[in-house]
Amino acid sequence: MKHILVIVAVVSLAALVGLAGWLEAAAQPNAADEIRAALIPTAGTETQYGTALSLQSLPQFIGWWTTLVPAARSDARYADALNALVAPCCDDNPAFHCCCETQPGQACNLIRGAQGLGAHLVLDLDYSTDQVKGSVLQWLEFARPDYYVAAELAARGLLPATYGLTTQGSCYRGLCGNPISLGGCGGMNELIEPAIAGGSA
Repeated sequence: MKHILVIVAVVSLAALVGLAGWLEAAAQPNAADEIRAALIPTAGTETQYGTALSLQSLPQFIGWWTTLVPAARSDARYADALNALVAPCCDDNPAFHCCCETQPGQACNLIRGAQGLGAHLVLDLDYSTDQVKGSVLQWLEFARPDYYVAAELAARGLLPATYGLTTQGSCYRGLCGNPISLGGCGGMNELIEPAIAGGSA
């Protein structure tokens, strides 16, 4: 009997949460679109470091990850900036050390791109901590807008699921091998991104 009561209580709670989410979405149907328009930079947006936002930049950023990150990791500006940013693919980890970095030289391409950009900004352009943080955050918001829109919805007390979004990291949903443009991590080794392979922006 106790088990039946617990099941009934759980089902009732789930129904109430679903109803609350539906009411939220009905009351603010355009919330996700409004957040996206206000928060997410679009392709072609100019940056402080002179490279317009585009997924075409990923190979360059990942190249910097290979050549510059080992030296940048000991620079406080790099470490402080990336430790202040969550990894949108697994936000219980900072961008400085993502959950996928279990072995030296291993990281998903989303994080490789962010870290490579950060290293370039510190070592080649002598950026401050705040400049690195702002530029890498802008890149991550552009690359993974779904996460940042969902996080802002949650911060406003709205359920991201009612807008078809989630803050659950792509790493934890088995999306490491999916393109970044489709909410994944872009692969762990070879970059998986049809937009780049096809030569479009």
